[in-house]
Amino acid sequence: MATDDPTPVMRAGDADREVVAEILRTALGEGRLDLHEVDERLTRTYAARTYAELEPIVADLPGATLPWRAATAPATRDERPLTVSASWSSEKRTGEWRVPARIVAEPAMSDVKLDFREATVTGTRIDLEVRGGMGSVVLVLPDGWSVDTEDLKATWGTVKNRHRAPAGPGRPTIHVTGSIGMGTFKTRGALFYE
Repeated sequence: MATDDPTPVMRAGDADREVVAEILRTALGEGRLDLHEVDERLTRTYAARTYAELEPIVADLPGATLPWRAATAPATRDERPLTVSASWSSEKRTGEWRVPARIVAEPAMSDVKLDFREATVTGTRIDLEVRGGMGSVVLVLPDGWSVDTEDLKATWGTVKNRHRAPAGPGRPTIHVTGSIGMGTFKTRGALFYE
């Protein structure tokens, strides 16, 4: 039977199986799966021979980015960016939401909060442009995510990035550009002090 997407029938390698295994270990640490579920899924992971066998193993886990899907996904850089503006009241994205390839955060007089813990991500790179005013931008990130703030200017504001380490297998990196203005840009983990 012919298919429009040949990727799932491609053979998976040891590195592909390790990406899925790492996603499962992270899900265990986050409390999304219990030990029995992880053991059963790991057995299926190491027995998988194709991408089609690997993909369903992590399909129900938020933020599970598979490198072969990101590499073969249609280019989304031309799609319109998600713009989150906070003028007089705070704006946020939390819970389940689809993360586009590009986001613009505009913390004019209040704060922008982007919580990626339950978000659906389709690639391994997210471009975030900050157009800062007098508000702050806060990113709440799952384990293994990375944030690159080298191109973010802090005019009068501050940058507090706790997620500089390289991204884990299959996890995205957020590339931040623009200027924070008079506010604060910060990243944190699932717990407030992370």
